[in-house]
Amino acid sequence: MEGNEKNGLLGKAMHVGERLVEVGGEASRLKTAASHAVEDAMTEAKRLAKRSRYAAEDLMEDASYRVKRDPLRSVGLGLAIGLGMGALAVWTATRNARE
Repeated sequence: MEGNEKNGLLGKAMHVGERLVEVGGEASRLKTAASHAVEDAMTEAKRLAKRSRYAAEDLMEDASYRVKRDPLRSVGLGLAIGLGMGALAVWTATRNARE
């Protein structure tokens, strides 16, 4: 009986050891996959930042070109936008004060 118990315990211990090796290998694969996913996300974020910066620079160049090309229209548009935003701010403030 002692021999069966030892064989049984030894077999169970070997099975547990094999499972630990499998789990360790799986954890290593998951770590590698997660590392690759993080690297890919960082690369994509850097590309997005670069594209956004280029788009903002293009927008600024276009705006300066339009101001140089037609300055009166640019001033008028700026004035209209400013008056609209001011009117909206006053309307919001008085509406909130009444409530």
